[in-house]
Amino acid sequence: MNRPLAIGIMAYNEAANIGPLLDSILGQTAIARINRVVVIASGCTDDTCSIVERYAAAHPVVELVAETERGGKVRAINTFFSHAAEPILIVSAADLLYEPQTVAALTAPFEDDRVGMVGSHPVPLNSADDFLGFTVNLMWRLHHEISLHQPKMGELIAFRNVFRGLNPETPADEVQIEHGVRSVGFEVRYAPDAIVRNRGPETIADFVAQRTRWIAYNMQIQRKHHLPVSTLRTAPLLRAALASGRADRRRLHWLAGAAMLEAYCRLRASIGYGRLNAAANSGWKPVASTKQLIRDGDADHAAASAR
Repeated sequence: MNRPLAIGIMAYNEAANIGPLLDSILGQTAIARINRVVVIASGCTDDTCSIVERYAAAHPVVELVAETERGGKVRAINTFFSHAAEPILIVSAADLLYEPQTVAALTAPFEDDRVGMVGSHPVPLNSADDFLGFTVNLMWRLHHEISLHQPKMGELIAFRNVFRGLNPETPADEVQIEHGVRSVGFEVRYAPDAIVRNRGPETIADFVAQRTRWIAYNMQIQRKHHLPVSTLRTAPLLRAALASGRADRRRLHWLAGAAMLEAYCRLRASIGYGRLNAAANSGWKPVASTKQLIRDGDADHAAASAR
């Protein structure tokens, strides 16, 4: 598959992460196919724009679109659509690091003409040596296990450029894109080798805030759009959790604690559903402890991603 592609990065105050992310993109094995990397910087008040401008001056493939106001991710994606005519589009969060093969692995399924959208495999940088790090890694591992059977889109997605425009009043951007590609007859796939590194919450308060809003967001998808969300279904989640427990019996007490924390977040999301989804439409408040990807202990990850 040698079709050209464009990457859209939706950024809000990502000065700590945008440079390493762009380095990891410029180091892709598939860099020859990347026509443009468009950073949509919406209402940024930090150095995000100036950092991207420096990259754009050195690498013509990088483009900055600076918006004076923060209009939300869906509006930023619509702006990206207006700047990209490539047959394959990739929508990316700004707080990620790509492994060198990520773009090649993410777009390989498009060799099958039936495939219209592909999801990536997020792997957290958090150490699993403490309870919260274990819980963060467990959640993403369950996401992976479920996606192997029922693809769930997320942090980084690729799709055929077969439709235009998302509804900005609906924050479920990947669901709208999935609906768009399915509506014209395409299938959705998961690419387990398309690995992206992210940073999970590092305090209980941040974990609860992030997990609660994700659950509320997925509840909205199910209730408003009548689309099933595989990671909210009890059966596949339980099967994946039991498999994890059998694989690591020494940490069954942490597994039980993680299950109780998940139950609390689901209850909190159910109670505060309306308020949380109103916040989604106006733009989420970033979770502070997830917004610095590179730490002293992550040098090897950064080097690998920038090669």
